[in-house]
Amino acid sequence: MQSKLGMIAGIGLGCGLMFFLDPAKGKQRRAQVRDRAKRTSRQLGRIAKSVDRTAHDLARTTNDLTRQVVSFKKKAIRLVA
Repeated sequence: MQSKLGMIAGIGLGCGLMFFLDPAKGKQRRAQVRDRAKRTSRQLGRIAKSVDRTAHDLARTTNDLTRQVVSFKKKAIRLVA
C-alpha cells in the first residue's frame, strides 16, 4: 500500500514539475500562480484585519454594557436601601 502511495505521489510531483518547468508556458504559469498567491495573501490580510476590528469593537461594546449593568445595579441597590 505504501509503495502505491509513494508511486502516486511521485507521479503527481513529476506532473507538477513538468507543468511548471515547461519551456513554452512554464514562465506564464509560474507568474499566474505567484499573482494568485499574492492576491490571496492580500485578501486574507484584509479579512484578518476586519475580524480583528470586529472582535475589538465587540469587546469594547461588551465592556461598556457591563459597566452600564453595574451602574444600574448600584442605583437599584441605593433605591432599595
